[in-house]
Amino acid sequence: MSETHDSNPYELSDPSGLSSASEIHLSERENQILLMASRGQTDQAIAHSLGISPATVATYWGRIRIKYGPISRTEIVARHLQNHIKTEIVALTEANKKLAEELQDRAKANERLEESFDFLRAVFEAAPDGILVCSETGMIERINSQAEEMFGYREGELIGCFIEDLVPVRYRGAHQMHRRTYMQDPAKRKMGPHLATLGLKRDGSEFPIAAALSTARVANQLIITCIVRDLTPRLEGSVGREVAAEWAKLQRLLEAK
Repeated sequence: MSETHDSNPYELSDPSGLSSASEIHLSERENQILLMASRGQTDQAIAHSLGISPATVATYWGRIRIKYGPISRTEIVARHLQNHIKTEIVALTEANKKLAEELQDRAKANERLEESFDFLRAVFEAAPDGILVCSETGMIERINSQAEEMFGYREGELIGCFIEDLVPVRYRGAHQMHRRTYMQDPAKRKMGPHLATLGLKRDGSEFPIAAALSTARVANQLIITCIVRDLTPRLEGSVGREVAAEWAKLQRLLEAK
């Protein structure tokens, strides 16, 4: 007695000698008809959608059967769907792989960028002099702790203020004029006696300072970096008369403006 096996009614047959769906090359119209059939459309509906006759649709079905072999239309559609799904899965897998690689590269770039920011912040804060970064209008956008301490302000208190707020009132007009002149021809200016002036602390007291200026264009905006040094120690007894006389001369020039 021969042994029999129950066939699975949902399992697609794969007769020997039939072409695999992945090996079958269909025309654009044949693909359209299979796609519409997979969506449950009848031949009449397919003909209406494509603007062709039902007889033409039947002709296309005949060509499709020749390419797929002697299997039912239902199985042809199922095989086409399987092949389409496999193709979509491969495409999605590749897209996900590419996206994962891009995200990984972006994460690494962000990590390097954050490390650069951390390094620059450390340098900014470790500088022995006060550093202020201002906009073209003189608004303070960045300031290190040395500058805040030098002028007697709490952390972040000077952000949004203007650089003239750190200059005695009687010199602010002249300072604004110098700043406008500098912006017409911005260049690096080294720290020296020619850039000495008086600074104004939060408590209203004044102290001698010297400044160095430089500019840079960032995101199409011009920013001015001002490095400020407290000259008070230089004007005390360790330096002597020469520096004190130089400072007095500068003060007279400032008073005259």
